[in-house]
Amino acid sequence: MTVTLRQIEYALAVDEAGAICAAAKALHVAQPSLSQQISSLERSLGVMLFERTAMGTSTTPAGRAFLAEAQQAMQAVERAREVAVRAASSMRKDIIIGANEMTPALWLAQSVASLRASAPKLSARVVTFSDTESLIEAVTSGGIDVGVGPVHAASWRERKQRVGSLELAMAVSHDASPRLGGPVPAGQLGTQDWVTCPSNAHALSELRKSIGDTRIDNPSAANLSAAVSYVDAGLGATLVPNRQALPDSLDLVAINPPPTVDVYAFALRSTDVVTFNRIAREITAHSTR
Repeated sequence: MTVTLRQIEYALAVDEAGAICAAAKALHVAQPSLSQQISSLERSLGVMLFERTAMGTSTTPAGRAFLAEAQQAMQAVERAREVAVRAASSMRKDIIIGANEMTPALWLAQSVASLRASAPKLSARVVTFSDTESLIEAVTSGGIDVGVGPVHAASWRERKQRVGSLELAMAVSHDASPRLGGPVPAGQLGTQDWVTCPSNAHALSELRKSIGDTRIDNPSAANLSAAVSYVDAGLGATLVPNRQALPDSLDLVAINPPPTVDVYAFALRSTDVVTFNRIAREITAHSTR
């Protein structure tokens, strides 16, 4: 009897998805290929793992028993991989972290410092990108080892882990600043003029949509720093992280409810999983402080 790790991975995916077609989509493989692998696995085992119906698949009692052990086997393989990678980590590694400019610099600086302290053989440095699309391209091409920033679910289907949630606030000039002594209700921003840039465009679009603001003629800046300069010139307000340092001529005004974006660490599946997990853990730890 020959059972491969790929067959086990496919069987676990079918069990989780509840249908061959859904599992094939999640695995990015052709449905006939997945069906063939499952059938081959069942022939090798001499038992039926799944019952096929018009509604999808259901796992048989034999399948549940097999997959419970198979799951542990896959976890053991992953641990073995991590041990092997850790053993090979005696060589110095240079890791380049690419960060979207909306990711707080403090999260990254503290994370890099912790990485250097806990793993002296790991050398990490940060390169900043003004938009997520350019960052994704850099990670895809291999120029960046690990990307950090807001990534939408459909934008990245390889290794990804949420590392924090970032609240955004409004950067606005003193003269145009609301005089409320507290957060400004989002519903009062319907007539607010805005400056957009690639890194806050999605969050700003969602905010405006939520309050029924359908205008599309707002000025667009090349990056967040330029957007803040436009605000300083009196062209409107812009969204920035809620602890963003601003020129003395601008106010940082909280919004109720605050716009939020989830921040992810992401990388290619070929990236060393131990290093990726270590970086993601460090950023998560510092994002919650």
